[in-house]
Amino acid sequence: MNASEIKELKRQVASLVWYHSIDLGHDIVTPGYFDHRPFLDYYGLPKDLSGKTALDIGAASGFFSFDLEKRGAKVTATDLPAWMNHDFGPVHQPDKSPDEGRRYLHDPFALAKRVLGSQVEKREINIYDISPQTMGTFDLVFCGSVLLHLTDPIKALWQIASVTREMAIIATVIHQDVDSEPLALFMGHHKTASWWIPNRRCFEIMVQNAGFKSWEWVSEFRLDYRDGRPGLYHGVIRAWNTDRSSLRPTERDDVTIQTPEPPVGLRQSLAVRDAEIMRLQKLVDGYERGRFMRLVKWLSSLRR
Repeated sequence: MNASEIKELKRQVASLVWYHSIDLGHDIVTPGYFDHRPFLDYYGLPKDLSGKTALDIGAASGFFSFDLEKRGAKVTATDLPAWMNHDFGPVHQPDKSPDEGRRYLHDPFALAKRVLGSQVEKREINIYDISPQTMGTFDLVFCGSVLLHLTDPIKALWQIASVTREMAIIATVIHQDVDSEPLALFMGHHKTASWWIPNRRCFEIMVQNAGFKSWEWVSEFRLDYRDGRPGLYHGVIRAWNTDRSSLRPTERDDVTIQTPEPPVGLRQSLAVRDAEIMRLQKLVDGYERGRFMRLVKWLSSLRR
């Protein structure tokens, strides 16, 4: 590119709203809400995807689509046809017009694809409609930070499993609840673009329920914003629909689970929550003891 072409590219980049930070070359990095480059190792992507097909669900600006392509895969990316195809619900107040939403969903990806000379194929489809009949099947399926925005993440995982030939990598926001019970925090009353945040155990069972043959944890980490603001805590699971012994070594490498220390504010809120749980548990225990004593007294009265 000559100087005038680089100047025009910078103008085009600045005119768009980017979800991902993508290095376009020529010292141009798109100003995404998130820069995933420092976090890429947390996702456990195979180093070598030569000869493989890959599906990137909810591609947004396309960072992971283009990264999978760099690793050698033939990549198909998906996103919603229109902004209002999100699971917004009847009380949602649109923050984008139809034109603004479509521009946000599709124009950054198209510009990055053109500049990078990418061969990634883009499909406009809802995650609930992804199936072998509509999309075919793929060696690797990647789904990052999408389940949070769905009213029915269970069904979405079923669809992901249905198009996974070998391995799926699923990353989602998780609640740092260490309890063994599978629980999900409902967020729809706070922000209608977000619905469910599962705890670690719930996320595990959600993936198991999708019917994969096996699965493993890859990592846990806090995905901060590009500008340094603290982001949400994520968990990443790899799941297989094939015998892992048949995979190349780089596709079945063990990955160390990363568990950074929760931020101070979150630690404080968890401590308050734990104290409240203990208080309620004591109330329940007291009630149960009282009920047992009442039962003993009643049985004693029958024997008199």
